[in-house]
Amino acid sequence: MQSPKTQQWRLVVDCKNPKFILLCENIDFLKDPWLFRENNIELWYLGGNNTKKLEELPSEKIIYPIYYVCDWDYHGLDIYTRIKKILAKKEKQIKLVLPNNPMLKPINSGKHHSKWRKEKFSNLDSICFTKEAQHLIKILIDKNKWIEEQTIKPIELILNQID
Repeated sequence: MQSPKTQQWRLVVDCKNPKFILLCENIDFLKDPWLFRENNIELWYLGGNNTKKLEELPSEKIIYPIYYVCDWDYHGLDIYTRIKKILAKKEKQIKLVLPNNPMLKPINSGKHHSKWRKEKFSNLDSICFTKEAQHLIKILIDKNKWIEEQTIKPIELILNQID
């Protein structure tokens, strides 16, 4: 059954000369896009957990390297694994933005509701992550902490990853 609540939309903050796409779990970066535009980064927001829209997106619309920035908690990282698998079917790759000097927060801070699972590696598909990301995730799980997306500085991290 189709419902308007399925969030079948994709918000895009265009820039004149995009060189990268940054897919955001949360909408906050889209509210202040000027530095992203100045650095040729097009912002995409799908509605957080709703990844189905990417399945319907034609492959030819993904012509720039794509990065994902998210809360480093169970939900954010689980969303990333689903996105990575969807894009792999389209023969596209995505890179997870690895935080630099992250600020770890207690898992029960504020209105945060994502909890780590008791299963190994919190039941996340470890093959989807680099060794560095796996290491950070293990630290977060062991310490019962998370990293808030808004504390990550994705522009410098994306620009520093240019091959």
